[in-house]
Amino acid sequence: MFPLKTATFPANAVDLAQLLNDSLRDLFALTRDPVELREISYPHLAELFAFLDGAQLRGQPPSMPLLAANLVPALTIDLFRAKGSGMSVGPAAVDFLLEAQDLDLHRAPDVEGNIVLVPHRAANGRIEVSASASDLEALIAEVAKSEAGKHGVTIDGVQLSLRSNRPRSLAAEVRLRAKKLFLSASIRITGQVDLDETLFARISGLDCTGDGALASIACGVLKPHLQKLNGREFPLMSLPLGEIRLRDVQIAAGDKLSVTAEFGSAPA
Repeated sequence: MFPLKTATFPANAVDLAQLLNDSLRDLFALTRDPVELREISYPHLAELFAFLDGAQLRGQPPSMPLLAANLVPALTIDLFRAKGSGMSVGPAAVDFLLEAQDLDLHRAPDVEGNIVLVPHRAANGRIEVSASASDLEALIAEVAKSEAGKHGVTIDGVQLSLRSNRPRSLAAEVRLRAKKLFLSASIRITGQVDLDETLFARISGLDCTGDGALASIACGVLKPHLQKLNGREFPLMSLPLGEIRLRDVQIAAGDKLSVTAEFGSAPA
């Protein structure tokens, strides 16, 4: 989904590129204009690329705009690619790739009247998202330290282990040390992540265990937050996809946690 800060559809490829650059700069801190395109006969584009290497997310990702009218055809793109290596999302660095061939984008106004471009059809394409285990450890540590610190508990020594169970499932274990005054304890948090064919991730089986009084205190602090997550589903890609269908969705663990999927539309 590509929101444009205008109520009028751009009249040419130059205006389109500028509007896309403005939208991406609202979302990310960037060192250059990320969008490059080459037209055939506007609104038919030969290529549209978005280069997001090193981009830094500004705050929290925005919610998906609410569309106020039916979608109508907007653009045809022979080759689309959005790619970002080392994109900063909080303390984590994420690698991202979205590419598609023969992509049709439709458009509709949002509730404020600004145009939103939405993927509608593609011959084929691929999505890849990955993050290193060390960056995920840093992200977990940030959340754990914030919540435990409210109760005078210090968290350090976070270690994350991920194990693939099936192509769309993995088991996760987080080991960390908790300290309060002269006491310390080791804590173990376990859970499972299952991914469905629409890129919804379901978290289940979350538990916190440890030995000693301090472990009981720390788990007592963390368990209410874990229970809020237990059984919840999170969209990893909250896009309306029109006739596009995902396939071969996989989640894999190693030095990096990676999510991949192929997609395309049924033949006309």
